[in-house]
Amino acid sequence: MSTMDDHTNFIFDRQPCLVGKRYCASLSVAFPEDVFNQESAKLDAKKEKENLDRHLAASMGKLSVKDREAALEEVHGIVKNDPEDSHFLQANLQAMENRVNSIKHGTVYEQAEAIDPCFVSSREMRLLFLRGNRYDPNAAAEQLIKHFDMKFSLFGSKKLTKNINLLDLDENDRLCLESGFCQFLPQTDVAGRTIVLILPGLRPELPMKHCLRALHYLAMTSLQESEEAQKKGIIAISYAVGRYRNREKGAGFAQVAQIVPSIPIPLGGVHLCFDERDFMEYVHCRAIILVLPTIVAAKTRTHFGTHMECLYSLRGYGIVEGSLPMSQIGADPLLQKHGTCYEQRKKHSENSCLTRKIEPRSGDVLFGQKHQVHPGNIRLRKVLADHSADYEAIDGKKKKMEYAESLVRQMKSSGSRFLMFDQSCDGWTEVSDKMARNKISKTLRNSRRPSTTNQAG
Repeated sequence: MSTMDDHTNFIFDRQPCLVGKRYCASLSVAFPEDVFNQESAKLDAKKEKENLDRHLAASMGKLSVKDREAALEEVHGIVKNDPEDSHFLQANLQAMENRVNSIKHGTVYEQAEAIDPCFVSSREMRLLFLRGNRYDPNAAAEQLIKHFDMKFSLFGSKKLTKNINLLDLDENDRLCLESGFCQFLPQTDVAGRTIVLILPGLRPELPMKHCLRALHYLAMTSLQESEEAQKKGIIAISYAVGRYRNREKGAGFAQVAQIVPSIPIPLGGVHLCFDERDFMEYVHCRAIILVLPTIVAAKTRTHFGTHMECLYSLRGYGIVEGSLPMSQIGADPLLQKHGTCYEQRKKHSENSCLTRKIEPRSGDVLFGQKHQVHPGNIRLRKVLADHSADYEAIDGKKKKMEYAESLVRQMKSSGSRFLMFDQSCDGWTEVSDKMARNKISKTLRNSRRPSTTNQAG
């Protein structure tokens, strides 16, 4: 597990992953010797296809009977909605919390928690990872830790405790996003599951880190915007056929595969579509499967052939032709629609940021230690000093929380706002009532410590 003091550019400092050269050795992935042996290129496609089938069968064999049956059902479009009654969720959320606390020591997650405990432990965040791991609390906790490791590698410490938005991406990140190489489609499979489509041939010739940042933003935003996608699952399709073939001979596939375990995508199936023109496509495909987690590899299927042959093969898994409105000739309706959606998302982000920006007033409470002497922060400390004894006398976490909420209402009724500086907007924005309540609760708790100066900063 990485920490903020570790070297964090590990995922970007890779040479192009060209088959036939040993550039991938530093990824610490156990690729078979023949994958990177030039002599392997003499093998015929039929033999390599058999190798692929063996790898997929081996992935299935590593699962329990129950998990194997579930994987087969999911990949063929049989969706079972798990119950989300309050007792079921609460038990799993508590088990997830226990697991997180047992493994977080020394991780980036722990440092993010110190910065903003409300963000990292929010119910919405925990549910996202719990659903993404099919309600397995241990797997969800472990992925949450990996998520913050990866987020730090991609965006650094300043964006650890915020949801990444379009304005957090730099120009090259947005070029990757705009290219359409990765899209969450409005169409679904026959089971109503969201389809994420990757078109390797459209990836811009930019350093891989920009595509990874764009992928992270797109995946997390799409999941946060759709509770249905979180519950039903997602189908991932990499389509390297015809005009969408990977022009860089497999460059970047290992880095993309590395970020998969850090994003809570509830994958119901993965489909790798390749052109049969080049034998090396089979080798690329096998290398991709080798770096995927076992449960994901077990739900992975390969499709080789022409555009029409691959679309026909996908039908057997509930992905009908209309779900992938691509064209191998002329204008591409899929890309045209993507361009329109991207412009709408861009405009929405810009307008949202302008709407949220606020000019602080003297009575406002400002988040951040350097604003302790702001008049609103001084007033808050005086108000809380008057109520600290009453707060201490209250029994029970719920009642203390309700008391803190009443103090938030009291401050707001007198004209105060709780503001935080948003770097993505380059301005002040108003925080939620929950964040304001947590700030007040923390300040009241700190007031109990004799050696601590009670500062509402």
